[in-house]
Amino acid sequence: MDDELIQRIRRIYAAIGATEETDLGKLKATVVRTRNVVFVHQDFRGALDNEELSNLAHSLIHNIANLGDHLRKWAAHNGQDKNQVDEAVSRSLPLRIIKDLSNNDKHGYPPRDGGRSEKCPRLVDINRVLELTTKPEAGSAICVTLSHSGTPQATGSGSAKAIITGEIVDKDNNRIDDLHHVAAEAVEAWEHLLDHLGIRL
Repeated sequence: MDDELIQRIRRIYAAIGATEETDLGKLKATVVRTRNVVFVHQDFRGALDNEELSNLAHSLIHNIANLGDHLRKWAAHNGQDKNQVDEAVSRSLPLRIIKDLSNNDKHGYPPRDGGRSEKCPRLVDINRVLELTTKPEAGSAICVTLSHSGTPQATGSGSAKAIITGEIVDKDNNRIDDLHHVAAEAVEAWEHLLDHLGIRL
C-alpha cells in the first residue's frame, strides 16, 4: 500500500487522540477552602487556552477532510474507480459537514451555496468537556468524583475522558450537531470505504 496513504490515515487517528484525554489525573480542579466554605472549579480544559483548543479541533477537521484527495489518487493508481470516494462523501452528511468546516477555515465563511452539506455549517464554542460512557451491557455504570485535592476519579465499568468538541450551527445559529459526534461518524464513513476498497492497515 502507498506509504503516504498509510501516513494520512494514521494522522487521522493521531488527531483524534490529541482531542481526547483519558488520564483524568492531569485535569485537577481548583479547590479553595476557607473557614466557612469550600469552592471547587472544574472545566476540564487543563492548561489549554482557546487558541490551543481551536488548533486541535481544526487539525482533526483538516485531517479527516483531506483524506478524500489521497484516496482518489490511490484509487486511480490501483485500478479502482476513484468516483467511489466522491460517492462515499455524497452518502455521508458528516463527511460533507467536515469538508465544509475545513473549507471555512481555509477560505472563510460563508461557503458558496451552503457548502457540500448545503447547511452552511460553522463551528462555535470550542471547549473540552467530560464524556462518560457506559458499556453496552446491563448494569454498566460510570461515576466521576473529586478527591480531597480536586483530582477527578472515575469508578465503574464504563469509561471517562475529556474530549475537545464544539457546537456546529448553521448560518442562523440553529444547532446541527456537535463536532465530536460528527467527526466520529465521518471517520466511520471513511473506514467503511477503506474496507470496501480492500485497504487494511
